[in-house]
Amino acid sequence: MRGYTYRLQLVCFAASLLCVTGCGGSSDAPTTVKVEGTVTFDGEPLSEGSIVFDPADGKGGSSAGGIENGKFMFDSQLGQKKVLISASRDTGKKDQYDEPITESYIPAQYNSQTTLTADVKADGENKYTFELKSK
Repeated sequence: MRGYTYRLQLVCFAASLLCVTGCGGSSDAPTTVKVEGTVTFDGEPLSEGSIVFDPADGKGGSSAGGIENGKFMFDSQLGQKKVLISASRDTGKKDQYDEPITESYIPAQYNSQTTLTADVKADGENKYTFELKSK
């Protein structure tokens, strides 16, 4: 059930991002550019997870994407961003509905209490490398 709950939370989060950023078409829409990069955890590519770029000043919309095999790519608005990275893994246990139980294993300093930042610019490549450590 927890795996289902995690997927449902991810879908709801993505839907809320669409509501916040809109579907486009407006000439006064904020400029977005492609951001891409890599995420490692203890020196190994993060197999899967999610990454969010939140405006550091709290103004404007957030952008998010998935991480697969240590790589991510999505569109983001310009400016200084707080970066939040999350991932969960199977604990090997099952709940009362025989669903796998997962746990978040990325330390808070990379998500809820993030210290990660990115400066998204209009000119040049916006490539980032985030090297996370468990301790």
